[in-house]
Amino acid sequence: MNDVTPETRGFDLNRPTIVALLILIGAVTGLPTLIGAILAYIWRGDAQVAPWEHSHFRFHIRGFWMTVIFVIISAVLTFISFGLLAWLFGVIVLWLVIRALVSLVKAQRHEPMPNPETLLW
Repeated sequence: MNDVTPETRGFDLNRPTIVALLILIGAVTGLPTLIGAILAYIWRGDAQVAPWEHSHFRFHIRGFWMTVIFVIISAVLTFISFGLLAWLFGVIVLWLVIRALVSLVKAQRHEPMPNPETLLW
C-alpha cells in the first residue's frame, strides 16, 4: 500500500521544516535566522506552496521581523539601564525557539499554523 501519511514516514524535511531548523540554529548564532527568513520569502511565492506551508512562511516571516524589533528595543533598554536589562535577550531567544519548535512539530504533521499573525505561538 502506498498510502503514507506524514506521521508514518519519519522525519520530513519539507520547506517549513528547513526554515524552522535554520531559525533554531540561528537562535544561537544569528545568521541562519536571516537565511531562513529569506527562504520563507522566496518559497511563499512558489506556485507549488500548499496552504499549510504558506501559513508557516507567514508565521516565520512575522517572527523574524518581530525578533528584529525586539532586539533593537532590548539593546536600547539594556544601554539605558547600564546592562541591567541584558536578560531580555535571553527572553527573545527563548521566544524564538518556542515559535520555531511549535512550527517544526506542525510542519512534520503537515498542519497549518492556526494563527500565523500571532505574537505568541
